[in-house]
Amino acid sequence: MRRRAFILTALAMGLGRPAFAKGARGLVIHDSPIPVPALDIRDAESKPAGLDLLAGKPVLLNLWASWCMPCIAELPALDRLKPGLEAKGVALVALSLDRSGKIAVANTFARLGIKALDIRTDETRSAAEKLQAPALPVTLLIDRQGREIGRFIGAAEWDGAEASRLLDALASGARLTPDMAPPPVKVGTAP
Repeated sequence: MRRRAFILTALAMGLGRPAFAKGARGLVIHDSPIPVPALDIRDAESKPAGLDLLAGKPVLLNLWASWCMPCIAELPALDRLKPGLEAKGVALVALSLDRSGKIAVANTFARLGIKALDIRTDETRSAAEKLQAPALPVTLLIDRQGREIGRFIGAAEWDGAEASRLLDALASGARLTPDMAPPPVKVGTAP
């Protein structure tokens, strides 16, 4: 009985999620889907804009911050990718983990010329912990049932030909394979 109580408590606390080592990079495909915990995501007007509003759609959820150079290097590719991805029925959410919230996002988007991405913030600053993001950026691949089926740790070239197989598989619900990994972004000077 004690063992069962421990297991149930561990699952409730999120300990049932796999641990992601700090320093790990690249595509991680899960053996079985992992439930995504509820996140308090807000839009530019501080209104709820969580994943629950995207129920039934696959989602590419990117966690980033304005102080993270690899994140900044990756944002323009995500911005170019969003219209085509949404045409395939996949939602793209770029979730800022900045402490200063929408001000940091608006300033970063203006500096980079970001037009397609929407302002999305984690005002409670709990998403990184809930999703066990060991570093930034991290991009979760979420299926139509709202479960994480994989993640890419680090910055990727999301709008390149190499990533299209992975994103097509996400859109169609096909199985993800390691050879679908997009190449990492070569981080130089920030735009």
